Amino acid sequence: MKDRDTNSGGRLPLRKRWLLLLVTPLVLTGCSLFTAPSATKSGGTDITSEVTGSDQWLVVAQGSATPTPRPSSGASPAPTATTSGFLPLPPVVRPTPSATCARDTPHFNKINALAVTPGTTSATVSWYNVGGYNIVEFRITAISQDLKLGDQRDIGFVTVKPANPCGLLSAEVPGLDRRTGYVFTVDAVVIRRSGDGTHAATVFRSSVVYTR
Repeated sequence: MKDRDTNSGGRLPLRKRWLLLLVTPLVLTGCSLFTAPSATKSGGTDITSEVTGSDQWLVVAQGSATPTPRPSSGASPAPTATTSGFLPLPPVVRPTPSATCARDTPHFNKINALAVTPGTTSATVSWYNVGGYNIVEFRITAISQDLKLGDQRDIGFVTVKPANPCGLLSAEVPGLDRRTGYVFTVDAVVIRRSGDGTHAATVFRSSVVYTR
């Protein structure tokens, strides 16, 4: 007896044609796994991704170097070093003397600027005495800024005892070298508010002043 699925004309049997229809989509799906590499763009850079087995490769276009930025001609100059290692001082203030000024006491929490008039081997300094019941005296000295090898010459102190409760004071510092830079200081000596003895601290200081 002949198979019913066969027919004349040499065409395939019906079972084989159905099997062919089922296998064809599977073959087409499997081929899509091995398609050609695809190119994408990310952030303006071409990135080519190629799948070979289980490995992935990324090829990124190489960038170009840029020159180092330079400051413009109008840039602020770098700060220059000061001529002295001391902190900057406020401008010299010359209060108007008064016979009825309030009696105060030196404040050691700040150092005021000192006015100096240099000479050849001496200098005259002037400052304002705020007064105070506990002031004993003022001590003035000069520190040379021209360092030399070995021990430095000690100028010593000039002592001034205030006669008035407050007002302008001045003193001459002798024994200086010619054409030499000095920093002048004024220390106030006061009686301690608690306990015995005295306490001294700098209340005035000048910038570097050169003798003639």
